[in-house]
Amino acid sequence: MSTETQSAEASRAREVPTAEILPYVVPMFAYVALGGLEGYLPEVDNQPSPTWYPIAYAVRVAIVAGLAWWYRSTWNDLRPRPGPLAIILAIVTGLVVTALWIGLDGLYPGLPMMGQRIAFDPGRMSAAGRLGFYAVRLAGLVLLVPLVEELFWRSFLMRWLIDADFRRVPIGKVTPMAAAGTSLLFALAHPEWLPALLTGALWAWLLHQTRSVSACLISHVVANLALGLHVIYHGAWHFW
Repeated sequence: MSTETQSAEASRAREVPTAEILPYVVPMFAYVALGGLEGYLPEVDNQPSPTWYPIAYAVRVAIVAGLAWWYRSTWNDLRPRPGPLAIILAIVTGLVVTALWIGLDGLYPGLPMMGQRIAFDPGRMSAAGRLGFYAVRLAGLVLLVPLVEELFWRSFLMRWLIDADFRRVPIGKVTPMAAAGTSLLFALAHPEWLPALLTGALWAWLLHQTRSVSACLISHVVANLALGLHVIYHGAWHFW
């Protein structure tokens, strides 16, 4: 067998079947794509419709939750569960992330290409409707987003940037290049690019320290819950 033939066969052997990539990518990009469609919803007084936006967000959560369940094979990456010290570190890191998003708010320039959030104010809804929206919004923010994002950013993409055959890379392995790449792309995916950049770096560090995607998931849950409660209590709708 020639050297060229051996090289071609080795290259094909390293190719990752699309079916093994889609479970990480589909839920994540479905969430982003459906969020982009929300910008086309009807408006009332230059604000998202208090009727249509809550419905659209609920549908978005339902669809992405269904996709996450359909592709639940990726949940195996959350094993083993982190130990007590890793959980404490994850919680502290999550609270630091929340402090960065709130503390840096308004202190850095926005970038036009990043877009902006819907900033939906539920104050125009009935009391019952408002409580229902809070429940669905927090479910998406605290339960769904951390799961989908951590499996994509810290489990799949972190390893893919190390080796295109990400299956060969142990879960939890972090290199400086992969950490920088995921942090930069994480920043580009958020209008709040500066805190997002720092957040990506912090969660790459947490992954390196704990070797646990679950620790990053816990940290993400804590950060989003704390930020969500801040938004509701202070009416800081621009974070939503």
